[in-house]
Amino acid sequence: MKKLQVLICVLLLLPFALAFAQFEIVIDAEKDAYYNTLTGPDDGWLWIPSAAFNNNGTGVDDDADLSANLWSAWDSTYFYVYEEVTDNMVNQNHITEYENDVLEIKIDPDPYATDDNTVWGTDLTCMDTLDVEEDVYSGIDNLYPTGHSWSGTESPTYADFSRKLTDTGYVLELRLKWEWISTTNKGPIWPDVGTQFGLAFMNHDNDVAGREGSIEWAAVLQDQVWNDCALHGTVEFLADHKLKYTPENLREPANFYANPEIYIPSATDVSRRSVAVQGFQLAQNYPNPFNPKTTIRFSVAESRHILLKVYDVRGRIVASLVDAIKPAGSHEAVFDASTLPSGMYFYRIVAGHFSAVRKMTLLK
Repeated sequence: MKKLQVLICVLLLLPFALAFAQFEIVIDAEKDAYYNTLTGPDDGWLWIPSAAFNNNGTGVDDDADLSANLWSAWDSTYFYVYEEVTDNMVNQNHITEYENDVLEIKIDPDPYATDDNTVWGTDLTCMDTLDVEEDVYSGIDNLYPTGHSWSGTESPTYADFSRKLTDTGYVLELRLKWEWISTTNKGPIWPDVGTQFGLAFMNHDNDVAGREGSIEWAAVLQDQVWNDCALHGTVEFLADHKLKYTPENLREPANFYANPEIYIPSATDVSRRSVAVQGFQLAQNYPNPFNPKTTIRFSVAESRHILLKVYDVRGRIVASLVDAIKPAGSHEAVFDASTLPSGMYFYRIVAGHFSAVRKMTLLK
């Protein structure tokens, strides 16, 4: 009987032992098997759609213009990030790194140090020096930190990052030593289950010759995450190399993203979310600019549950125009902005795998 009990215990624990033993991340711009075990923001996988735009530039047209799936993990030495970016125009042609297609990572090593607003940051651009003209070499960023020197005794090498271009955009993969993530008065981060730190991810979009818009994961979707820790979201170390992402700020509890479900990946074929589905369309509102009403037209190829919402420049929902099943065909909704201030607004439609965003201007 005792042998049977031992055997049962071994069999029950075997999957966990194997999962732990198989944890391995290779920095080669290929998706590692471990990332396939992640399910969403609660354990380290973020979907960052075009609708998660910040206040920089004129916004992002749709998921084909810019969107990303980002997976992450940790061990006692490294913070791992693997990102698949959908971008219909990939450019590395500006002398400044953040004017190119690039991933920026901004970190608050100690979110409880309320008297120190210093941010540690680093970037990884979509291409390397071999892929660009010599006069834009300075726009390449190979994980060199912005505004700080590397702490510790070494800095990143080519073993710490990789990237490649794809048919639909590009892939970035990197690892950061925890001992590097330090400012003058904060850090480094010492990884341990239950420990938290502040963070923001930004991807910028260069379609012609400079940054035109950005998508972001943070508590408050603003470009100023580069120098304001109070805008960062919160990351918590979990067991089994996992990380929990919560778009709320520990310094300022009033700072939180009101629509966190936007970052939850689709349970089905995620790659299709970044591709416009034939027969679905979101038209430009008319009139535009408008005061105080405007009409938004859209078409659906088949009967689907439709969400049509309006956002301000901080990513807050200001109106929900449609939340219902609509039959195939053309439809319209009227947006009444009588109670809102003048400015730029964005409207987003979600219909199954199709999603699109457009901007409009209210002039009073």
